[in-house]
Amino acid sequence: MKQLLLLSLLALTVFADYEYDGDVMVLTEETFDQAFNEFDYLMFEFYAPWCGHCKELAPKYAEAATALRSEGIVLAKIDATVQKKLAEKYGVKGYPTIKFSVKQAVKDFEGGRNADGIKNWIYSNLNPESELLQTLEQVNEAITQNNVQFIYFAEEQSEKDRELRKYKEFSFTMKQHFAHTTTKSIREAMNIPKGTYFVGFRNQQPYYYQGKLSFPIMRTFVENVASERIQEYSDKKQLLDERITKNKPFVVVFSDESEVQAAAQSWSFQDELLFIKNVDEEFTRKIQVRSQDQKGVFIIKGDQKYNRVQGQSVSEFLEAFQSGKAHKYLKSQAAPQQQGLIKILIGDTYDDAKSVNDSIILYFDSQNQEHNAVEEQFQKVAERLQQNKQLNFNKIDLSQNEVSDLAESIEIVKIRLYKNNQPTKFVIRANKIQEERFVKWIIDNAASQVVDPKAEL
Repeated sequence: MKQLLLLSLLALTVFADYEYDGDVMVLTEETFDQAFNEFDYLMFEFYAPWCGHCKELAPKYAEAATALRSEGIVLAKIDATVQKKLAEKYGVKGYPTIKFSVKQAVKDFEGGRNADGIKNWIYSNLNPESELLQTLEQVNEAITQNNVQFIYFAEEQSEKDRELRKYKEFSFTMKQHFAHTTTKSIREAMNIPKGTYFVGFRNQQPYYYQGKLSFPIMRTFVENVASERIQEYSDKKQLLDERITKNKPFVVVFSDESEVQAAAQSWSFQDELLFIKNVDEEFTRKIQVRSQDQKGVFIIKGDQKYNRVQGQSVSEFLEAFQSGKAHKYLKSQAAPQQQGLIKILIGDTYDDAKSVNDSIILYFDSQNQEHNAVEEQFQKVAERLQQNKQLNFNKIDLSQNEVSDLAESIEIVKIRLYKNNQPTKFVIRANKIQEERFVKWIIDNAASQVVDPKAEL
């Protein structure tokens, strides 16, 4: 805090250049850049005059501004309804939106919305600058002493490294322990892979950051290394809704938690997956995982679901997903209680049915009246050819089930005949079956000989 007090003396000499409401600085598009570049510690709130939450926050924000002004920390406010370009620049979607700049590195405010909450959050985010480690012993000591430790390993022995400067600026905005070394021999002694800028150590296990030094990507990497691999659903509800909307994947853990924990710790694509446990019934219904299947591990990506198959380890499942080979989990309704001449298929029995020769399958939507009329026509043909016991007539309601090999729209009813597990498609016209044409198609395409009783009359 002594450094902040010294900074405050400098800050006080320029306060007169800005408009104030009490101790809260009032910024506009004309004054923002000057303040942003001038003050190392600047919190700025985007508000709307009509916003009830903003009005409730205002006296608490002002109280925090008064307490922090003497320490060289400036709290400012911006009327987002007037300063629209600034609001757009910082992605303001609702009010109030609060940002905090530490030496021009900006992060979102995530603290309590009262004076103490604001002060405590700011103090917790004034991270000391990355520490220089000069020997291998110092590096090993830092890794051993801190449960989570991040270290930049320079490839050249220079404190003027551009990437190192960026790493230092980034480290100042984070809560975790950051250090760096410019001694190339240390990098070599620790066998740091080529292309790695910095390494996160959690319980002394290394995670390597490779690629572009982008603050958002770095922040995701750091938070993933620093946090428990499997998060509580109650803490991530909003984030999960966003991931579903944005078609980004996450892992739902119903069981095998210890195995998932071990696999997730060593997972090299941590920034792409969020591991969640203890989901509630409402969310389970939302992702459409049947109660009997709520065991093991699922990956959800948008409206697609993947589950671990029997005999597959969690690590193998994650790798299969990454390579696009994970087993797709399909929606399936409850098994029917009775079966008639036409067998009712569900998602769970579909693959078995289509593997049978001369299996004829009607794909329809039970919510569509035209489809239901076609189903009646399909029934008539099944009755007409029922003496051909080798023919298997089936139907599956695609409003209740998903199948593995049908990606087309179901606006028009579809019919397939399977032979050697390969489909032959019957062309439906205007959601109607022309009975004679359909019967002839079955006779022409079936693997076995089909007898039409009507033709024998």
